Amino acid sequence: MKGIINMATFKQYKTKSGAFWEAFTSVGKDTNGKAKRMHKRGFKTKKEAQLWTSNVQTDFTRKGYVSSNDITFNELYEKWFSEDYQSQVKESTWAKTADIFRLHILPALGSQRVKRITVAQCQSIVHSWLNQGLKQYRRFRTYVISVFDFGVRMELTTRNPMAKTSIPKQKKHQQAPHIDFYEKSELVHFLDCAYDYDNPQAFMLFRLLAFTGLRRGEALALQWRDINFETNEITVNKTQSLGKNWRIVTQTPKTNSSYRTITIDPKTLQWLHKWRMTQARQYFELGFNSKNPKQLIFASNDNQPLSPSMPDHWNRSICKRYDLRRIKIHAFRHTFCTLSFEAGATINEVSKTLGHADLKITQQIYLHVTKKQRNEAASKLARYMDI
Repeated sequence: MKGIINMATFKQYKTKSGAFWEAFTSVGKDTNGKAKRMHKRGFKTKKEAQLWTSNVQTDFTRKGYVSSNDITFNELYEKWFSEDYQSQVKESTWAKTADIFRLHILPALGSQRVKRITVAQCQSIVHSWLNQGLKQYRRFRTYVISVFDFGVRMELTTRNPMAKTSIPKQKKHQQAPHIDFYEKSELVHFLDCAYDYDNPQAFMLFRLLAFTGLRRGEALALQWRDINFETNEITVNKTQSLGKNWRIVTQTPKTNSSYRTITIDPKTLQWLHKWRMTQARQYFELGFNSKNPKQLIFASNDNQPLSPSMPDHWNRSICKRYDLRRIKIHAFRHTFCTLSFEAGATINEVSKTLGHADLKITQQIYLHVTKKQRNEAASKLARYMDI
């Protein structure tokens, strides 16, 4: 059984040209589990409308889809998504892709018959994405091309109009991209305030992010078995993300280079040991046994995965209470990178610790730090010469 076919309904309507019939039928389900509705107007007789619904239902029963003469872009997308794309990527990725289609692509193309979509129409849509300030407009275009390519392979269409569009260029900004981070004194002050905030778990998370450069998802996925207290090392082999319907999922890391073992400084390791004891005591009082090696280092009050939004809540609360400049959670990673360079670490050392597949961000931060050091050196010379 390839899907669900619901009984068709028919309705007569009148126009200035006379009386006509329209037909409604449902075949299969979309990616959200809802019945896919099909509708067509303009039949001169009810019998013609019935014949159309019969052909649609027969087509779907035999092939699992409606013939290319009638298929809409939305129907083609759903077939591409469920049969081709979804099995190739992680849940967190396909959930974000589904949102992109729902918010930006389907409103423009979804109801259009595939055979009627033109290159000019696609080009106009690409320009509209750019004009709306949507930075991922190139990715949107690539997704649409993939859907049409799938349709061509499945012989549901013979054309890929989006592939013939040109990619408009964004206006280049002369200024270098701003990379946010805390200076050394700011980080020290923030961590002092986080400690005073009287939430040991929040303090531990921010200390770990700042002193290891872990991504948010990598930190939230950590279990106690990932910490080697003998060798002062953390093994990074998973990450936490949001899947469909905001479900928290644990999956493999972002890239192959994200699999790594990093060294922890002794003081951070001491704080981890202290937090482990505190966590065990707190969960014991709540009736949980946290001695399982699979126990999450960061978890909710009911010992479930911590919501990815909780670090943001802690960050906002701490900065508001103590009147601090607030940086984003990912900027703690930039802070680690910056302060590591200032401490004398090399690009290669920092890049491996961060698990960067692309050195671009690492190099941008390095250039910022070296420029700052050159300026300081020049100031020192001027003060020394005093002329």
